[in-house]
Amino acid sequence: GSKDGSVTVFDNDGLAENGAYKKVLKLVKLIDDPITVVTNFDDLVAVGSKDGAVRFYDSQLRIKNWYGTFDSGRVDSISFACNDKNSSESDENIKAMPAESTLNAQPFVVTDFTISTDESIICHVPAKTNQVKKLLQEHDDAVKAIDTHPVSNYIAVGSYCGLLKIWDYIEKSEVNSRAFGLGNEITAMSYDKVGEFLAVGFYDGTILILDSTTLETISGGEFSHAKALITQLAFSHDSIFLAATDLDDTTTLIKRASDSENEWNYIGRNKAHYKSIVNIIFGIALDSNVPRLLTLGMDRNLVEYDILNSTEDNLIVMSTDKIEQSATPVSCAWYPPINKEHFLLVANSEYKYKLLNATTKRCRKTLLGPTHGSHIQKIVNLAYPEDKHYIAFITEDKIGMTTLALDGNPHNTTALLAHCDGASNIVACPNSRFLFTVGGKVCRMWEVNPDVLHATAALGGSGLEPFYQLLEGGKEGPLAKEMEEYFYYSQMRSQSVATTKHRKVGQHVALEEVPNIMRALGFYPTELQVQDMINEVKFSQYVDTGKTVSEIDLETLIKLYCNHRPVFGLPLYQVYDAFSTLAGADSDGRIDRGLLLSLLQNKGEHISEPELAEYLASLLELHGSATNKEDKMAVVVASEAGTTLERVLPEIIDADMFTGHVLGFMPAAIAE
Repeated sequence: GSKDGSVTVFDNDGLAENGAYKKVLKLVKLIDDPITVVTNFDDLVAVGSKDGAVRFYDSQLRIKNWYGTFDSGRVDSISFACNDKNSSESDENIKAMPAESTLNAQPFVVTDFTISTDESIICHVPAKTNQVKKLLQEHDDAVKAIDTHPVSNYIAVGSYCGLLKIWDYIEKSEVNSRAFGLGNEITAMSYDKVGEFLAVGFYDGTILILDSTTLETISGGEFSHAKALITQLAFSHDSIFLAATDLDDTTTLIKRASDSENEWNYIGRNKAHYKSIVNIIFGIALDSNVPRLLTLGMDRNLVEYDILNSTEDNLIVMSTDKIEQSATPVSCAWYPPINKEHFLLVANSEYKYKLLNATTKRCRKTLLGPTHGSHIQKIVNLAYPEDKHYIAFITEDKIGMTTLALDGNPHNTTALLAHCDGASNIVACPNSRFLFTVGGKVCRMWEVNPDVLHATAALGGSGLEPFYQLLEGGKEGPLAKEMEEYFYYSQMRSQSVATTKHRKVGQHVALEEVPNIMRALGFYPTELQVQDMINEVKFSQYVDTGKTVSEIDLETLIKLYCNHRPVFGLPLYQVYDAFSTLAGADSDGRIDRGLLLSLLQNKGEHISEPELAEYLASLLELHGSATNKEDKMAVVVASEAGTTLERVLPEIIDADMFTGHVLGFMPAAIAE
């Protein structure tokens, strides 16, 4: 068959002159639509087409009959029931057959047959009744929405074709299904915490609350306040609140009338983010049973809502906290209660985990995350008996697991390829025995085996060994030796380098020396990063002892360096991209000195004109009368700062000049 509705007739006996192909006898136009399948039944030719019909022709390609009432999409295959040649139809059965579509109107004798279509539907067609019955319907479009039942062994799967299916993942059998039809793309789903309701979000912003057993929409369970694709749905722990996010970066809150009623009421919406919302999460307030609602956005803001005091059409924002400076948060989850302090775990685009205090939202710890090709897309908690805790995650195309508590050890994480065309979602069953991921049109089920993860971690070594492996050259390499030298040199600095008195060399250095050691090692943290590092060590024992820490040992310093430094360093292309952004699209990457100095002082972290002049003078080695290399830190008088800046920088600055002349990068490095 061909796209123009023609069939090609070949000579079944002879070959073409070159002997490689059958000889073509003629081309016959049968229909106007493309022909998708051609097969035969006895002396009949069966033709399936794009319009969803099946037509039967005789050996001379004259129409005998057709079936055009399937309404199931393009026909991709036709299969006939087994025909016993030794049996013959009775006269009564033949008379019961439908008539041919010819002038003679003879009975059309054919066995029952099945067809499959491009909409992932298999239909059974009885020859006598011509009443089509759907045997199976599966997803023929992208699957984005999945969730597991909190009590039963069920998983709900929804796709862009509008099909919702409930499967028993232990018995591998279908439990129930509902087809919402084309144009009703399912984009998000969530069970409530007891499995009574199933919330479904759609492409057009509609939210339906279904009975989880019958999949029927409950009375008053349809909400159409959002006008953009629903991205996420979440129920509170007590199944009283339902929250949703959409592509308009807006949060919607719906509330159940009471515990004993199935009536749900719309509360309000709030556009608290100016970029996409990556996570919506309910929690429980400390020392109470009051639910908390938080959203995390690509605008780096963590927003908490006052859901108890929100009234109709008025969803109140309680607090907004900026949790990142340069990285973009990509997912979050509540950290399991393995510490006395309550944490929110956040993964970002720079391959880092951050533990935020659940009350203050301040960063308490930064840890190295998985580096498996791309950053994390989503995190889920896995809980096991005997206080064993893990997290599972997906990256762009992989699924992985990490042992808790987090410490930055890369050997505590393992990952496997999950979906070649990209993973879009992950959920865990209630007992964490199985994980489910979706990507494209595929939903995959994974069995969890934590013992393998523990074996992998054991092979990676214990103590500092995994962290030494993260340093260039390992434990005996130049970086490790240099770090040790800087550690002990910092003790000398704190006792004055020029002193002739007897020095005390111990196992600790003051916390104030940490930024200097980091910069000496080539890691240049921002002031916020410096504050996070110092606070991480300073308050590391506060919850247990009520005391702060003022010193750091070498082991903690190595872990701090491995966890905080950039995973892939600072590529020079980022410097060039920054110059292009600052200079503007029409400036060819060149920027005026005055504009650059103004941006450096007024954007990002604050820096005064004298400080800027002092730093630039030091970079350019304008040491004045200093003779001691250790004291060659230029000091610029405040009144002379402007003159100094004009003297050390040209009027027009480009990326090559800044990286080579000011920062002192080698030409070979710049070329790279």
